[in-house]
Amino acid sequence: MKTIITSVLAATLLTTTMAYADGFKRIKKAADFETLVIGKTLNFEGGNAVIKADGKTSGKLKKQGKYHGAWAWQNGYYCRNLIISGKETGTNCQLAEWNGKNLRLTRDKGKGRVTMIAIK
Repeated sequence: MKTIITSVLAATLLTTTMAYADGFKRIKKAADFETLVIGKTLNFEGGNAVIKADGKTSGKLKKQGKYHGAWAWQNGYYCRNLIISGKETGTNCQLAEWNGKNLRLTRDKGKGRVTMIAIK
């Protein structure tokens, strides 16, 4: 039993350490997120986006063309609802992390697909 508990504890500590080994740290405050992204071009593999101070966002996707939508900072997450090709995506709240060079957004409050973003 002692061996099992030790193994589980070691695995937990290793996983926690690995999660931060890449240098990304969670953005917890709306002001920090806004300072980082407002009015800048966010480039990612599938296209680009601009997040505006008035709660609007827009951009262009390589496969689906231009889109627009709304965003808000809610309970420590970047939440957005987009309209792509005339269809509303529904609100998705994303975990935002920064490593000093790139922004990482993870859908579904950190449990979904990851998007790596370069900010210009």
